[in-house]
Parts: sequence; structure tokens; C-alpha cells
Amino acid sequence: MDNRQFRLKRLKNQVYLFLPLVLLLISFGFILWGQFQTPVLIQLKVALTDTVSPIVSIVSAPVRWGKRAFWTANDFVHTYRDNDRLKAENETLKNWRRIALQLQSEQSELKRLLRYTPPPKATFLTAKTLTDNGSRFSKSLVVAAGRTQGVNKGDVAMTSDGVLGRIVEVGSRASRLMLLTDYASRVPVVVGTEQVSGILSGDGSRWPKLTSLPEGKNVRPGDVVLSSGQVGVYPAGLSIGIVETVDKGEIKVRLFEENTTPNFVHLVNFGIGSVLITDDCPVQE
Repeated sequence: MDNRQFRLKRLKNQVYLFLPLVLLLISFGFILWGQFQTPVLIQLKVALTDTVSPIVSIVSAPVRWGKRAFWTANDFVHTYRDNDRLKAENETLKNWRRIALQLQSEQSELKRLLRYTPPPKATFLTAKTLTDNGSRFSKSLVVAAGRTQGVNKGDVAMTSDGVLGRIVEVGSRASRLMLLTDYASRVPVVVGTEQVSGILSGDGSRWPKLTSLPEGKNVRPGDVVLSSGQVGVYPAGLSIGIVETVDKGEIKVRLFEENTTPNFVHLVNFGIGSVLITDDCPVQE
């Protein structure tokens, strides 16, 4: 009995010893077999593939079904959650819609009571600047557009950054644009979140100054400056600049559009008319 167990143990050790070598030889054999493209081997490979493929397909079918079932269940869970989220968002939107309709109704009623007349729609055209016609105090540009192109006295000159100035004289083919930095420029504005009223006055420098602020009202650097719409010079809400410095009572505003000689400007007619400062400088046509 002991002798038999010894022989079995010895045989097992020999198998373990030579098994890696046998597997290595088999691997090399499959590699060499794959390199040969003889008709017999090709037919044998095809036959083996045809025989094994149905078996692999049958064996892998449960795995495919399991994956499909898992992803279907996962999609169902996500769809259920999305449905709950969309229901909640829909209820929120319905509430906002009711509020909007209520406000719209109230606004219509107030307009009717006040006999409100909506402002006309703004129109604009784009014009090329020709020359700087300014001096130390007079800051203006000549633009290559006039009455023929539809330019009107009081049109606001703007760029993508903000207000540049306004048209003060119009010829048939050219117009004069007075900049916000011009010594004669006066723009009613509101400043900061408290909407402090003031006047933006040009003084010939690149930063106009704020004047005529109410008593007890203070502004701080960083406050945004917008047109107030008073006097009809500019419509309300146009982007002018930002308070840059407050020093010993002098408040300087850095304009959003700092380039005083752009190649092109938008001339916007807001249809509100304006109180214009006359100037004796004619426009050459």
C-alpha cells in the first residue's frame, strides 16, 4: 500500500515537472499551425470554427441575456428617476407660468390706466470713422455716413463694449460724432446699485468725471455707470462705464469703450429725440 502511494506521488511529481514544457510545446505547435496556410489546414480551421461557433454562441447566450437584462433594469431605474425629476421641474414651470401670466395681466392693466405708449423700436446702421476732428478739449470723430444713409442728429454711437458718443451734426454724406470725453459732453447717469443720479461730464481726458451728485450720496470704485434717460439725451440703461477713482471729491469714470478711434461704429436711432448742444464746427460733405 505504501509502495503504491509512493509510485503515485512520484508520477504526480513527474507530471507537474513536465507539464509546463508540454503546454509550451503545445502553444508553439498552435503558433506554427497558425502560420501554415496549406489548404488542408485552412479547411481544418474552418471546420473547427464551424463546429465551435454554435457551442460558443449557446454557452455565451446566458451571459448576453444577463447583460441585456442588467442594462434594461438600469435604464428603467434611471428613467424612473428622470421621470420624477421632470415632474418636479414641470410643476415648478407651471408655478412660474402662473406668476408670469399674473404679472402680465397686472402690467397690461397698469399700462391701460396710465395710457402707456411703448417706445419705438431702435434702428441702427454701421459706419466707418474717417478722421479725428478733435483738439485738446474738443473730442470728436467724423463718420462716413450722413442723411443719405439715414443718419439723424442725436443718434447714439456705440460699439460692442459700450457707448462712444452721439451724432451732433449731420451732412449728406458725413456726420460729426461728439465723444463722451468731449468738454461739452454732459450725460445724465445713474451709478451703482442704489441708482445715484449724477452727470457724466467730459473734460478732455480719457476718463470723464461724475458731477452733480445728491447730498449725502456716495459712490465707490467699481460702481457701474448707466445712462438714466433723463432730458432725452440718451435712452435709459445704456452701458457707460465704471467708477475708477474717488479722490478728494473728484470722481473719475473709466468708460467701457476706451478706444476713442475705432474703425467702425454703430449709429443707433432710439427714436426718442434728444436735447443737443449746438456747435459751430461745420461738417465737410
